[in-house]
Amino acid sequence: MTLLRWAIVAAGFTAIVGALPVEARVDVVQTTSPALASGSTFAWTSMNAVGTGMPDPAIANEITAERLRAATETALAAKGYRQVENPAEADLLLVYTIIMKPESTGRLTSDAANCGIPVCGPAQDYSLDTHQYTQGTLVLDLIERQTGRMVRRATSKKRVTGKDVSETKLTALLREMTKSLPSR
Repeated sequence: MTLLRWAIVAAGFTAIVGALPVEARVDVVQTTSPALASGSTFAWTSMNAVGTGMPDPAIANEITAERLRAATETALAAKGYRQVENPAEADLLLVYTIIMKPESTGRLTSDAANCGIPVCGPAQDYSLDTHQYTQGTLVLDLIERQTGRMVRRATSKKRVTGKDVSETKLTALLREMTKSLPSR
């Protein structure tokens, strides 16, 4: 295969992989509100984002926070929402929460040394294999500024690693989290 054909195949594969759905499960709960209409304005609340659990330094850092903020703003702008700097002038206020928990899975195995035909005796040796991982949840809340009530909450939960905080993955995740919002 020529170099040009390899490049075309690689580009096609990249386009297909980029179009695949985000691995994370996204759940959305929302109520009716005129503030959710496309063209509404949004601003970040003055309250700080909340992070709970055991933060993984590869995930919880200022670079990731800025990427998350930029991906959220881009996703909302793509749906027709307009950002304003002053929260007092916005229709919607945004805040996010990040929850990270260390979790593990285990698998118990035994030796098969005492297994003969036709009868197997009890296993003599047992082994527990464990795998540690970080379970992450991202919560994005949209609050109707005028009433102070939450009008939309999108949550995404999955196993996370440092690779999940790339600009590409965060952009895809926020696109998925805002997919059901009204658009232009």
